[in-house]
Amino acid sequence: MPDTPEQPVQILDADADADSAGAELDAVAEYLYGLVPDDFVPERDAAVARARESGDRELARGIGRLRRPTRAAWLANLLARHRGEQLDGLLGLAAGLADAQRTLDGGALRQLSSKRHQLVAAMAREAGRLAMQAGDPAAESVLRELQGILDAALARPDIAAQVRSGRLTRTVSYTGFGPEADPGATPTPAPSERIPAAPEQTDVAEADPAAAERAEQERAERARAERERRERTLAEAEAEEDAALARQQADEYARDAALEARDAARNRVAELIAELDAARERERDAASATRDAEATAKSSARAAGAAATRTARARARLDEA
Repeated sequence: MPDTPEQPVQILDADADADSAGAELDAVAEYLYGLVPDDFVPERDAAVARARESGDRELARGIGRLRRPTRAAWLANLLARHRGEQLDGLLGLAAGLADAQRTLDGGALRQLSSKRHQLVAAMAREAGRLAMQAGDPAAESVLRELQGILDAALARPDIAAQVRSGRLTRTVSYTGFGPEADPGATPTPAPSERIPAAPEQTDVAEADPAAAERAEQERAERARAERERRERTLAEAEAEEDAALARQQADEYARDAALEARDAARNRVAELIAELDAARERERDAASATRDAEATAKSSARAAGAAATRTARARARLDEA
């Protein structure tokens, strides 16, 4: 029984450690996704190395899983970080678009569509200015990809959440118009376009309730069939999108690996050049030392020859005596 009170303390410590690790990973991600794309991989790798050196392998793995954003995704992240209020204003159009799409309100759709295009274009231009300020100007093609991302965010709440996070990594697009319409939706024309029901139809319904019921069942069947068709189409489109995203992520991983290999090769070339320069310097020093040694040896040989001459003369004089 005395050991019982210790268990909650251990659990709280584990939770605190997990919260701390999550906060540290979040801080690293916040920093990395604020960088220009070309700086992302080297800075991420440096962060992984620091985590490993500190012994936190779980943090190192978490950082290593962070993916470099595409340039269009980076522009969206710039908007989320520096123009969050304007971005929220744009994404706020999604609810109105959804309502207009569900009711098939043509007038509202046209009005909201025009406003959406204007705001998306304005936000893309603002992102271009932010990229210029960051020192990494965006090409027109990248700005068009950003517009596709913003359109997709207006159509899909999950993408909108990714854009708002400021940590989007991939370029997404949407070819439809807002959320998919409800197959059972009833068009809502403008007041001037409303057409009263034909008297003959009312008379038929009152005269033959069974026929009216059959007609209603047929309409329901057609609506159900249309909904099923659209659901199949949506499922196929989502499957294609998932496959495309998987290919994109695989390609991005391969690209990151290639970039890392290129950087490693460049670093190795720099090391070899430095080693070669050092070896050449040693060669020059050795050559200079060789020349000095040869000169010293010649001087020593001359001195030895002179000493031998003096010795021979001294011996000769001694013999004469």
